[in-house]
Amino acid sequence: MSEAEDHKQFTIDGREPRQVVFPESAEQVAAVLRSATEKQFSVIPVGGGTLLRIGNPPRRYDLALSLQRLNQVMDYQPTDMTVTVEAGMTVARLQAVLSANGQWLPIDPPLPDRTTIGGLIAANLSGPSRLSQGTIRDFLIGLKAVQANGTVVKGGGRVVKNVAGYDLPKLYCGSFGTLGVIVEATFKVRPRPEVQTILWLPFPSPEKAMGVVLRLLGTELQPSFLELTNVDFLGEKGNTLSPYWLFVGFAGIAEEISYQDTRFRELVGDSEIEIQEWKQEGAQALLIGLRDFPAAGEATLRYRASVLPTQVAVFCNTVEEEAKARGFSTQLLVRAGNGIIYGRLPGSKIVAQERLLSFVDRFQILVKELDGYGVIEAIDPALKDRVNVWGHIAGAFPLMKRLKETLDPQGILSPGRFIGGI
Repeated sequence: MSEAEDHKQFTIDGREPRQVVFPESAEQVAAVLRSATEKQFSVIPVGGGTLLRIGNPPRRYDLALSLQRLNQVMDYQPTDMTVTVEAGMTVARLQAVLSANGQWLPIDPPLPDRTTIGGLIAANLSGPSRLSQGTIRDFLIGLKAVQANGTVVKGGGRVVKNVAGYDLPKLYCGSFGTLGVIVEATFKVRPRPEVQTILWLPFPSPEKAMGVVLRLLGTELQPSFLELTNVDFLGEKGNTLSPYWLFVGFAGIAEEISYQDTRFRELVGDSEIEIQEWKQEGAQALLIGLRDFPAAGEATLRYRASVLPTQVAVFCNTVEEEAKARGFSTQLLVRAGNGIIYGRLPGSKIVAQERLLSFVDRFQILVKELDGYGVIEAIDPALKDRVNVWGHIAGAFPLMKRLKETLDPQGILSPGRFIGGI
């Protein structure tokens, strides 16, 4: 199973694994984990490699367990609207399979052509449509995983009883490879919307934009997404009068879209804000840009925050001011209806370490002041020992630690990479 592959694609914070293994079945995954347990090897599950920058450096990195060859559709029932796939399949390939029947998994994570199903679940990824569709937890109805000792466990789906009393599918969402290796997942899927339209509005400040967002959220309207950004997706460089843009998506049948479009224009009213509709030929490129922002392009720093929508404007203004005070700029993309904010210091420009660390400190203090949550998703590996990348530890940490000790008592899976070093 071990092959002479380029280990660099599995590098984590400058560390390469001693060995890379490419199992082709759940049984082979189990055999690898049993052997690793006997030899006390550390194991880090990997898929498309899009998430390896996130988290603490591993305490040990003996073996990269690549799930790339577990990439088959195991069962698809279009009439029942369920599908079961292996964890190494990419999100893009799954969507292509479903689209043949006019269906989709309503989750749009960044870089779907590289993001695997296992990574999607393990990192609890989502995208712009999270506002209207929910998260992967809402669609995951069954899961098969291999525990650290090689035991294959199943939960949900057609299984009557979950292992050890846990709700296994939800337990693995956001576990970052610390509790077991996901090898298979079953989802409920939905019909693709018939029509989609995108409206965009320029704003002089995040306060003005969020005022419209909060009014919209208080109505009967159901936008498919609400994206607020200071990134020039429109190619209007130099337009300093409109440093923020709000993108409003509506999806459904044609009559529904027409009604929501009209009502939204009424909601905005005869203000000085001009509502424009994104033309069909450019809509796909815009959607890709919004979707991929958290992971695409070069960045000196990437961070993510979650605050109440009422606190978004305060957050945006403050981080922009803090960045400017240190001699650099920050790009922001806000899932405005959820209060989830992605930020990055663009490009590969060298930033003085102390200034960068000072900005990170201020970011984490701000998030705590706003009763939110913040994560440093990417930073120079040489600085990670000076940064608490997962932010402050929440009250649920003791439970998380007990789960880790129960399901991986020897600590061989992704050791040290998650919250609190678990």
